[in-house]
Amino acid sequence: MPNLPELLALIPALYLVLAAIPLTVIDLKEHRLPNRIVLPVFPIALLAQLAACLVGADWVRLALAVGIAVLAFIVGLLANYWDWLGMGDVKLISALLLTLGFFNPWLALMAIGVSFVLAFLIVSIKLMRGKTSFGESIPLGPYLLISFIGSIVAQMWTSWV
Repeated sequence: MPNLPELLALIPALYLVLAAIPLTVIDLKEHRLPNRIVLPVFPIALLAQLAACLVGADWVRLALAVGIAVLAFIVGLLANYWDWLGMGDVKLISALLLTLGFFNPWLALMAIGVSFVLAFLIVSIKLMRGKTSFGESIPLGPYLLISFIGSIVAQMWTSWV
């Protein structure tokens, strides 16, 4: 059964699950992830995680989550500089890692890895079928969000069962 700190820390995950559909639709249509939907995750996550720590969660969890998100943002900025990632993807990755990193840093890193593998597999299939070509940008947001939702469900399953 979940405890109060875990429930509080799930608030940003709930926001992201609700935002997943509009983010996916926009990213598939326009290849962008709007700031007005992605950026609120940061204060929501920080406030929820701070509240979780104030009612009993270990402060190290907050420090790890913030550290992982900052590191992801820095790496993402470098990837954006070389045109490997869009800034919307960089911000979404940082937000997802901030949220997941509070529960388990390895889960957060695994979720990003799974999303890239999933995107690679789908794009490879599209390439083989002639539905896309090399050098064409892909909307990464849906893959990130699918992996995030799977990770948060796995976290809830292992914590609550």
